[in-house]
Amino acid sequence: MACEVITTPGAVFALWGEPEVLDVDKVWSAVESAAATCGHPVVYVTRVPVDAPAPNAQVRAKLDQRMPGILKVCTTYHVVLEGEGFAAAMKRGVLTGMFQLSWRRKTFFVHAKVTEVAACVALEERPAVARLLEAARARGMLGPR
Repeated sequence: MACEVITTPGAVFALWGEPEVLDVDKVWSAVESAAATCGHPVVYVTRVPVDAPAPNAQVRAKLDQRMPGILKVCTTYHVVLEGEGFAAAMKRGVLTGMFQLSWRRKTFFVHAKVTEVAACVALEERPAVARLLEAARARGMLGPR
């Protein structure tokens, strides 16, 4: 499976493997549905394991197409781009730079570890993030893929 998605009230988590175009729609559907269900924008967390391949041109194009809609239904968007060292830090820096220009201030975050997410959300969203990460942990989605 290229992408696994779970939803808890107020939040959505996606674990990426090798990205496929249909996975982008799967994530979009989950985020849109979660926001509609709870009646307000949600927190989105995506984990990219250190060995996950980069998205191909078709997946990147689909992501570009879906980003404006995702922005409307997310309070914050968190990419956990795992890895240590210079190369991983550079990838996180480039990703942050690319998205900061097109997103509302304090909306898009790139992290090295999933434990960094809670500190970047509003206090009232922290319980939703805690529930989400506990559900992801219970399903084995926070460890190596």
